[in-house]
Amino acid sequence: MPGADRGAKVATPPESVESDVGSLNLQWAERFVAALGAAGVREAVIAPGSRSAPLAVALHRSPIRTHVALDERAGAFFALGLAKASGRPAAVLCTSGTAAANFHPAILEAHHGRVPLIALTADRPPELRGIGAPQTTDQIKLYGGAVRWFCEVGTPASGAEAARYVAGLGRRAVSAAWGPHAGPVHLNFPFREPLLPRPAERDATAAGSARDNDAADPGPSLPSLDELRPDGSAPSRKAIDRLARRLLGGRRGIIACGPDDARPDFDRALRELAARTGYPVLADPLSGLRYGTGERTGILGAYDVFLRSARFAAEAEPDVILHFGAPLTSKAFDRYAARFPAALHVGVDVTGAFRDPGRRTSTVIAGDPSLAAAALASALGAAKPAPEGWLDLFRNAEDTVRAVLARRLSGGDEPVTEAGLFPALLEAMGEARGEAFAPDPILFAGNSMPVRDLDSFAPGSDVPVRVLGNRGLNGIDGVLSTALGASAASDAPLLVVIGDLSFHHDLNGLAALREGRARATIVVVNNDGGGIFSFLPSAEHRDVFERYFGTPHGMEFESAATLYGLPYSRPASRHELIERAAGSLRSRRSEIIEVRTDRAANVEQHRELLAEAVRAVEEGL
Repeated sequence: MPGADRGAKVATPPESVESDVGSLNLQWAERFVAALGAAGVREAVIAPGSRSAPLAVALHRSPIRTHVALDERAGAFFALGLAKASGRPAAVLCTSGTAAANFHPAILEAHHGRVPLIALTADRPPELRGIGAPQTTDQIKLYGGAVRWFCEVGTPASGAEAARYVAGLGRRAVSAAWGPHAGPVHLNFPFREPLLPRPAERDATAAGSARDNDAADPGPSLPSLDELRPDGSAPSRKAIDRLARRLLGGRRGIIACGPDDARPDFDRALRELAARTGYPVLADPLSGLRYGTGERTGILGAYDVFLRSARFAAEAEPDVILHFGAPLTSKAFDRYAARFPAALHVGVDVTGAFRDPGRRTSTVIAGDPSLAAAALASALGAAKPAPEGWLDLFRNAEDTVRAVLARRLSGGDEPVTEAGLFPALLEAMGEARGEAFAPDPILFAGNSMPVRDLDSFAPGSDVPVRVLGNRGLNGIDGVLSTALGASAASDAPLLVVIGDLSFHHDLNGLAALREGRARATIVVVNNDGGGIFSFLPSAEHRDVFERYFGTPHGMEFESAATLYGLPYSRPASRHELIERAAGSLRSRRSEIIEVRTDRAANVEQHRELLAEAVRAVEEGL
């Protein structure tokens, strides 16, 4: 052909270049997702978006079960609940920009609550950053120090080395999230357009990706949770022996167990330690120790009430306070511990962290709590360090408080009170257990007043109940979504108790019910505002209290039930509440049960009941 350059290469058609980019994006995503699944991830939450399309398609085509979230904030909390209930890392995916920012509250909760969460954010490629491209912001280390590990993944590349690289990121993400110091990780994925190949090419791309990926085939059977989860580290033998020597010689001690979704082996080890020491175990409602059948004579749950007595505290001065888990919910316990700065305060933490806001801890045993409790019990041998009568002092106070609460908080035709709410709901869960639940039902306690009322007025129950909550940062946001995620990860019936402002804050989390995997009995305590503030010093400032603290809203939530197509009820009595909650749990139907209370009356009821219980304890001293 005249004028032609015979040595020039034939130009690649633009369509072919674009197809290669889309195919490479999907191959990259497929390899990463296959590695996540092989490393133990079973659940992922996907928020709709464009830039995240390669990962969304890869997750859809994988064995990982997917959930769709209409809102990134609620979706991240839903993934938090999946991870919390299953004990496995769960993934959550979103597109770029403000979508990624909406993950931040759940990531903070996962960080402080030690929940394994894998945040996957899509991003624009480097050439589109910093030049005003839409939906683009700086996502590098977006969550700061709240994540265990951050990775800017880089744009997809071809070749065997690149395939090994991205598969390795999947394995590392799971390992970093799982711990044993569990928590969130963040991987930022920039993708160039076109984001996906054409549909006809997509199937071939996915099939080729699976063949080429050495992490895609986990073998003939998937590994079990116990096989995958990192083992807890054993405590130092020297540290255990040193502590055992300090406990001997008639020392009066307390074992405090804070919020921690403990494993069954911790329950056994802790009870053996309590038997060897003769120490009472003060068990937070979220410790995994307070509720259920079995020998519980040394497991106490009424301490938030009897430790309010100055006379009891004076009689019960400890030499040692041995603390497992996070700080207890009870402020009464915190004030009690603060009275005795000379006591030996020992913490047990898997990472050796000082989780003590009062800064009283002098020694921390680093290691798995179950292994530490078992090792300490073994080191003590047959000796009983506590003097005679020490454990009985606490048992008598426990029995006294339980008797007062049982007398005052029972009665089928009485109106529902906030103090009587959890005893009634535990009774409802017990009635529903007649249907032989397996596994045990889950009670998810909301923050602010619900978890405090659970702590104070539900000291124990023979009903085996797994209690969960977001106690990492104690926020009222995302509670409903986290609870629904916990439901989706478990076959157990779930009951969530949540305040009105918290429910309103997370109302769009109800959209998670539409797929049918999450089901929950939702009890909304509606006292028309921020009930907890009525117990705080701000309540004395009458000129500003209602507008800025009480924040009355005037809402009723039947319309919310209608919006999401849920059954609704507003029981007028304790008997009606038990009947409705038990029926909902038994049938596994999602519904909203609204309990109306009066804030001012609630304060008086709390104070009167607590004062009566404290008087009874002091009369028995």
